[in-house]
Amino acid sequence: MRTFLQRAVVGVVIVAGLAGFSSRAAAVTVDSVGDSFTVNFGGNIKGVDVSGLSASALFEVTSISGNTLVMDITLTNTTSVLWESARVSAFGFNTNPEIVSASVDSTVFANVNLGGQFPNGFGSVDLCVINNRNNCTGGRKGGLTIGQSTGITLSLTFQNPISAVDLDNFGVRYQSLTSSALGFDGASGTGRPSNPIPEPRSTAMYLLGGLLVAGLIRKQLVAAR
Repeated sequence: MRTFLQRAVVGVVIVAGLAGFSSRAAAVTVDSVGDSFTVNFGGNIKGVDVSGLSASALFEVTSISGNTLVMDITLTNTTSVLWESARVSAFGFNTNPEIVSASVDSTVFANVNLGGQFPNGFGSVDLCVINNRNNCTGGRKGGLTIGQSTGITLSLTFQNPISAVDLDNFGVRYQSLTSSALGFDGASGTGRPSNPIPEPRSTAMYLLGGLLVAGLIRKQLVAAR
C-alpha cells in the first residue's frame, strides 16, 4: 500500500501530464503569455540524415494582443564534436492564421523574410529569420557556430485579432559543414524536428498543479491522524 507521500508523488505525475507533457506531431498551439516549448532539430544533407548535426530552439510567448504575437526565442547550435565546423544560418516555420508582416530583434539574425523556401528538399516556409534580406537559402556569413546561442525577439502581425496561433513546419538551415569523420567538406543542409514537439507549458498550469498537489498532501495528512 502506498504511503500518502507516495500518492502525492503520483499526483505530481498526473498533474504534469495535465500541464502538457504529452507529445504532438502536428502544430503547436500558443494562446497565452508564458506558453513555452522547445524544438530539437536533426540534420540532413542531400536527402540523407547525418549524425551529430543538431540545433534547438526554445520559444516563449511574451505578448499576445490584438493582431500581434511576440515571442522570445533562444536558438542554439548543438552540433557535436563529429563536426569541425557547422553554422546555423537561418531558422523558420509556418503559422496559422497567415502572417501579414513580421519584425525581428537579434544581434545575430538581422532580417525576417516572408514566404521563402529552405533548400535541400525542405520546401517553403511562411517566414525565416536570417541575415540575408532577399531569401531563406542562407549566405556566406553570419549565424551560429558550434556551441553558440542567441536570443531573438520575434513579432508577428496578422490580418485580424488573434486568440491563438498554430505554429508548425519548423526548420533550420545549416552551412559551412565540415566533418573529416563523416566525409563532408563545406557542405550545406537543413534540419527538421528530431522528435515530436511537447505541447506548450504555461506558468498558470504549473500553479494549478501545485495547488492540486498541496490539496492532496493536506487530505492525506488529515486522513493519517
